[in-house]
Amino acid sequence: MADEREIYLGAVFLVFCQAEIGSYMCTYGPEKVVVSTKEVANAMKWTEYKARKAIKELVSRGWIERASCGCPAVVSYGEYTELVCEAMPPKNGYAITKEGFQTDLWKTAYQEWCDSLAEWANKEVDDGVGD
Repeated sequence: MADEREIYLGAVFLVFCQAEIGSYMCTYGPEKVVVSTKEVANAMKWTEYKARKAIKELVSRGWIERASCGCPAVVSYGEYTELVCEAMPPKNGYAITKEGFQTDLWKTAYQEWCDSLAEWANKEVDDGVGD
């Protein structure tokens, strides 16, 4: 039973890892990649209640934390006209913590992503693309 719980918590954490990797942002940058409870529920094909329970467990482990991202009000009201087009309401959810970035699950997911990029780059070169 405990092993099954670890497996599904790991799967939920991988949803956060995939969101972080898919953002192409620096993992320690000031702007966090925020994943909502609804996004976790959709990715896992669960109810939001079950997703919230799993998220609560990951928060208690210190792997993720409550977070919000979005455009600040100053930009939204047009004081910096070049940024107004990017203004959006804040997104509330959860983001990976520094402790979460130290887990084996994150390191494995990140390494697999790096390996897939290297494989793709080598395939492109081997196929003669860019000659």
